[in-house]
Amino acid sequence: MSDDVLVAVFSADDGGMDAGMWTRLRSWLQPEETTRADNYKDMDARAAFLIGRGMARTMLAEVTGVAPGDWRFTEGPHGRPEIASPDTPYRFNLAHSHGMIACAIARGRDIGVDVEYLDRPDSSHDVAQRACSPDELEDIASAPDDGRKERFLTYWTLKEAYLKARGLGISVHLADVAFTVHTGEPVFVPRGSLADVDTRWLFRLAQPGPRHLVAVATDTRLAAAPNIRFQRFAAHRFPPA
Repeated sequence: MSDDVLVAVFSADDGGMDAGMWTRLRSWLQPEETTRADNYKDMDARAAFLIGRGMARTMLAEVTGVAPGDWRFTEGPHGRPEIASPDTPYRFNLAHSHGMIACAIARGRDIGVDVEYLDRPDSSHDVAQRACSPDELEDIASAPDDGRKERFLTYWTLKEAYLKARGLGISVHLADVAFTVHTGEPVFVPRGSLADVDTRWLFRLAQPGPRHLVAVATDTRLAAAPNIRFQRFAAHRFPPA
């Protein structure tokens, strides 16, 4: 993997999961993760949790040789999953929405990923007024009527990826996490309460399917910009018991 950032996406539409795989994914969990999984009443949410944790453990195992069941995770102050053991330079982040699960891993740098469902009910106008900067609002308004929701979700996904990479949750004013997206790759233009933060971050957008958008944020403050690689994650990639 070297210094690459690897982003894998699993689509429930691809299928391939059987009873043995679900049992295997559960066997890798810590007791508190098992409790959390069982607390999900929505079966799709429970499945996304199990698959996401399984993806993270599988991908970490692939780059380190440490078995999936030997990884222990903890959570930061705002819920960001972090590696408790073994000691490793790798970090990961997870996201899911409507059957699409994404896992991003990076070596020695913060990483955040977000997934948005493009067919979600359109509340973009009201949310955008609270979450977007004046320039972002102007860009959304300039989009064709049938493209405004997707333009808003592009900004929203980038904001979420950045906040997750920094472990901030939604503890900052979202309109201050600002971007330009109409000139090629996303450009980070923090403002207001974030005006003085380091802008050495790299962002990428991808559309792994017709109904989903993925954004990735990674830190370039201490190392050169990495190559961000997107790939599909099929069920058969989970290692056998």
